[in-house]
Amino acid sequence: MKEPDWDYLIRVAGMHRLGPVLHDCILRKNLLPLTPPRVVKVLQKTTRKHSLRNLALYQELIAVTRLLAASKIPSLALKGAFLANFTYQAIGLRPMRDIDLLVPKTHVVKAFELLKENGYQTGYDGLPEAHLEGKKIHLPPLARPNGIPIELHHRLTFPHPNGVTDEYESAIWTRSISKRMGNTSIKFPCVEDLLLHLCYHATEGHQFSIGPLALMDVALLIQDNQIDWDEIVRMASNGWRHYLLAPLYLAKLHIGADIPEWVMEALDVGRDKTQWLESAEYLLFSELGDHMLLNSSMQKILCSENLHERIWSVTEILFPTRATIATHFPVRPDAFRAFLYYPSHWRRLMKKKLPLLISRLLQQPAEIEKLAAHKQAFSSWLETDTGRTPDQ
Repeated sequence: MKEPDWDYLIRVAGMHRLGPVLHDCILRKNLLPLTPPRVVKVLQKTTRKHSLRNLALYQELIAVTRLLAASKIPSLALKGAFLANFTYQAIGLRPMRDIDLLVPKTHVVKAFELLKENGYQTGYDGLPEAHLEGKKIHLPPLARPNGIPIELHHRLTFPHPNGVTDEYESAIWTRSISKRMGNTSIKFPCVEDLLLHLCYHATEGHQFSIGPLALMDVALLIQDNQIDWDEIVRMASNGWRHYLLAPLYLAKLHIGADIPEWVMEALDVGRDKTQWLESAEYLLFSELGDHMLLNSSMQKILCSENLHERIWSVTEILFPTRATIATHFPVRPDAFRAFLYYPSHWRRLMKKKLPLLISRLLQQPAEIEKLAAHKQAFSSWLETDTGRTPDQ
């Protein structure tokens, strides 16, 4: 590798939050003699930074858990909070951006207000109640001046018309597990629910915009825990087969995740990967910053061949529903005066996403359009999931 190659490697590792894992691999595989000292120094600094930040995050997690428990508000810590401490070999190997907590829907607004009363602040002016319906599964992030964000989830999966997801959301609490952190007991979802959440979060939640770190999470969770694979296959029958298939297949393909072949066969009913694999891998390894510019409406504007659909997508962006307005501005979702916030909504568009999107379209229009096409194709494949397995 030449100097530009090392520069690229450092940049990509940083973008995907894999710097600490890369540093760990270099040490364990005796690659120090082949690695430039400046690269080692950068990776050492990255590992130390994430180690210190994760320690601060765990301190905050313990404080928030105690605060909620004192008000009799149950909570489950999600994703990185379990992985960094109980799955990865060292606390700094799995970077965390924030603290994700699951709180029952009946308690989540109370929890949100409790945190605000105790010094946490949010950058959103919308009502927390507006985030309880539709495809909003968490409230706006909160943070204290120390800069550690906390995201309160009121469910892990989107509602489904047949009600099966509501039954699953209730079962998460009865199957939860407890782990000691310091002198505090922290509750987490069981490993099967955590595995589903990681897969669902990576696919439906982010269309792989969290990069290959999602595959590391899945592979190491499977490696370090006894997974009830029958339960995972049963979960797939709830309509989550594609959400499980894509991350599990890619984790097995790229990282060698120890997933039984019979499980992959049960999930991959059609055996046809031409519908999704190319798009999934493109999204997984692409520039992550571009993902944030393309919501579903913007994808349709760039990809749809139907003029009517494009016009409708532009209309959705410019004139969102009252429920959407209420998530950003202080007005109830059913209030007529929500429409009065359209000018403020347009100003937000002009200040934030649109300038960045226009800039990227002018710089690399082909890349943005290609990303939008792959996001659209992958989303369409996810939505075709019937959840049916061979024995059904």
